[in-house]
Amino acid sequence: MVLDDPLRGLTRRRAGWLAVTAVGMVVFVFFGVAVAVYRLSAADPVFDRGDVIGLSVVFAVSLACLALGGRCLRKTTGRIRATARENGFGSWLPAATAEDHDRRIDFDAETGRLRRITGRAAALILVWVALFASGLAGMSLLDAAADELLATGHRVPGVVVSVDTPAKGTPSMQVRFGGRTVKIVRDSGRRYQAGEAVTVVVDPADPARVRTTEEENENQVVFFLCLFAVLLGLAGAPVAAGAALGWRRRARAVAATGWRVATVDVVPDRSATRRKRLPPTLHVRYRDGTGIVLRAVPSTHGANALADFTDRLAWVGGWGREMVVLFPQGPRRPGPYAVPAAAKTPRAASGFRRSRR
Repeated sequence: MVLDDPLRGLTRRRAGWLAVTAVGMVVFVFFGVAVAVYRLSAADPVFDRGDVIGLSVVFAVSLACLALGGRCLRKTTGRIRATARENGFGSWLPAATAEDHDRRIDFDAETGRLRRITGRAAALILVWVALFASGLAGMSLLDAAADELLATGHRVPGVVVSVDTPAKGTPSMQVRFGGRTVKIVRDSGRRYQAGEAVTVVVDPADPARVRTTEEENENQVVFFLCLFAVLLGLAGAPVAAGAALGWRRRARAVAATGWRVATVDVVPDRSATRRKRLPPTLHVRYRDGTGIVLRAVPSTHGANALADFTDRLAWVGGWGREMVVLFPQGPRRPGPYAVPAAAKTPRAASGFRRSRR
């Protein structure tokens, strides 16, 4: 059990509306804006009736999901905050005391720093989306260049010398024409045999640039760079969006609860392998004798670098899955270091033993 019963249902409901909002965002960006950018970057950016109808439906559905999900998400989050405040956040934090304050830490500034982390994560969304769109635009330009060569190039007869179909990699064939032999990348799916006649299209301004009437023979280095940009943007944008939403919720939760002084052990996950390092567990002991177990959340502000931290002074804020542990010194640079975390258990009488290293 992570949360009290009244909050468990609300938390699940918020997760559902968050999924609706995320789906709306993904559809709007990747299946609406990205497709429109791809079509506009084509050599002949003409939208037919089907394109207009399809894009209109995508934009309408995605914006409806965003509007409905965002509205219900804000409403549910408000109810969670109100319910948590009713019990004084006691399921996760003890009552505030004078011991919670420390002159070395500007707690208002650290709470504001959480909001700035949210802004940086949100800015990264634009970077990933731009990378995705640039990859699509690059693919479109490659297609346009191949179509232009097909329309304007000189056509000469050629003969297939050999066909290469590797188990891994790009299929290709060797084609002889005009006294020379060139490698042509096969991407049409058509099967060829040695000795088969093909029509080779040569760029009169650049004889090294060739294709056939069936095979575009695009530059594979450029193509895979574009594909890499598309896949990287497609994977990075949702992660950045999730990080931005998570830090925003944590910043608001800490602003509502304030900070509580504690002693923290960072316990690595012993079941994790070297290749798969899972976030460590944080054993928190408050000054009133209670404690709570938190799981560090994967983040650039993660706790893996703190694996040797034992009996460390720290401050804890937030509630439920929106908690932050603030250490007075980070692992690599001086100054406070905030680690995002989620409650694994409710606060109870502390039974943690001192960690042995």
